Amino acid sequence: MATNPAGKGTKTIGINMKADIAQELERRAASMQLSTGAYCKIILGQWLESGKKLQLKEN
Repeated sequence: MATNPAGKGTKTIGINMKADIAQELERRAASMQLSTGAYCKIILGQWLESGKKLQLKEN
């Protein structure tokens, strides 16, 4: 049986995105000496804690 390395009460998700956005996230994470996953976890956590609404629109 596999165990979740992050521990109980966690869930792993995966997303697909445009390559240029993914590369920018990777670049920013590397500049802070973080994994891309850790960087995304931080910025998403900060956004959720801020309580700000995300404006969705087509470009």
